[in-house]
Amino acid sequence: MGSETPLDRIPGVAEYAIPFRTIVDAYRLKEKLRALEQSNGDKIRIVIVGAGYSGVELACKLAERLGDRGRVRLVEATDQILRTSPEFNRHAASQALEQLGIFVDLETKVESLTADAIALEYRGQVDTLPVDVVLWTVGTKIAPVVQSLPLKHNERGQLVLTPTLQVIDHPNIFALGDSAECIDAEGQKVPTTAQGAFQQAEYVGWNLWSSITEKPLLPFRYQALGEMMTLGKENATLAGLGVKLDGPFAHIARRLIYLYRMPTLDHQIKVGLNWIMQPLRDLLLP
Repeated sequence: MGSETPLDRIPGVAEYAIPFRTIVDAYRLKEKLRALEQSNGDKIRIVIVGAGYSGVELACKLAERLGDRGRVRLVEATDQILRTSPEFNRHAASQALEQLGIFVDLETKVESLTADAIALEYRGQVDTLPVDVVLWTVGTKIAPVVQSLPLKHNERGQLVLTPTLQVIDHPNIFALGDSAECIDAEGQKVPTTAQGAFQQAEYVGWNLWSSITEKPLLPFRYQALGEMMTLGKENATLAGLGVKLDGPFAHIARRLIYLYRMPTLDHQIKVGLNWIMQPLRDLLLP
């Protein structure tokens, strides 16, 4: 159930922006790009709001796909991209954005949005720019169904957990991921990322079994494994556990790690074959 992207805080965003959180959002973007690429327009103008992981990865992918026809702009309200990212990854991402010709507007806020224009505010001055697609990757809010549960919540609406991932005052209920706030057994706050949820899932599974069989529960201990980002077709960055890579080698390492984390051998074979065949499909298909 997790979190959602808030679209009701700025005029026009709910009507005209495309969030990037679900498979439906991805298909919506795919169809919009297909229509624009088949049109007679000279330039395809895309604005991505939010220079976090999703925003930076999307900007690189779209700029690479559209080539000289694309005008990709990345808008960020703070003074730097990837604020929570390691410096190595931030530097590699900045270089990739520059090489791909992506405009980066820092300390810039969205004032409003219409069907074909976006108003951006920078240090008190508002500029209105023409736009074809606006992608909204900034902000999160907890799903209403989670917030409505008669359980203990924090100020953001997340469920509050014990280190064993049980909801406070309700030991028969377990939660994980970005719908929950957890301080682990070492006293560190667990980040609301896929990496954190993936690790929590193993503990929840074990502790559910332990509860049923009346065995001791395991307190969760989060291990920061670093982070990876894709910065285009054959470019990526990886920093964690003492390893720092960028460029094609990081791209290969990232794919191997993802392949290793696939849940079954069948998944690994299907995904691996898809990656192997993709260059051939790109060559043969118009």
